[in-house]
Amino acid sequence: MEAPPQMDTSRPSNLRLAAFGLTALGALVVGIGSILTWVTVGFTQPELAALTSATKGTDITDGKVALGCAVVTLILVIASRVVSDVVRAIMAGIVVVAGGLATAVALLFMSSAPTKYTPIDSGSLVEKIATLLGKSADEVRAALAAVSEKLGPYTDVGAGPWVVVAGGLMVMVGGVLTVRWAARLSAAHVAADEGDDLDEPAPDPASDDAPAGEETSLD
Repeated sequence: MEAPPQMDTSRPSNLRLAAFGLTALGALVVGIGSILTWVTVGFTQPELAALTSATKGTDITDGKVALGCAVVTLILVIASRVVSDVVRAIMAGIVVVAGGLATAVALLFMSSAPTKYTPIDSGSLVEKIATLLGKSADEVRAALAAVSEKLGPYTDVGAGPWVVVAGGLMVMVGGVLTVRWAARLSAAHVAADEGDDLDEPAPDPASDDAPAGEETSLD
């Protein structure tokens, strides 16, 4: 039977240190990336060059998903110290999935941002121009749609998703290393249990533990 879970206070091995360091650092990097700017839209036309709209990760679903993955990963890293070997391996697998999800979300965002985020579709940018010109948002949006190509619209992907990708990859590698460490630890515990069983002394023939019906010899 597997020993009950308890706080692991043993001296960490190099594999364990690498797994913990990569996972924890990767989760922090993903968290930082989720609050950075993910996309900026605007126009290159001199009259409108100063009017831009920057969107942070926490303002959109993709960034919130990445932040959630970072939080889950950090919680699992802490909880993995007080669980059994089997549960620790399962948690490490979830960490790998979380890192992969954050990476995938960021990569998909970068591929779709140029078409999904445009100056004309940016509510905050349209409102800025409407306030500047004293027009309604609908009037500004219609005018921009008519002459958008002449204004030089642009969509720039910010540092946020790139940082999330880097952190997500670190989390995935750290999770894989944690799985390997948990497997080694489990194997070591099994070997120790088997060694203890082999080292158990045979029952004393003259004791009450001797099998019933067998005669004991004092010769």
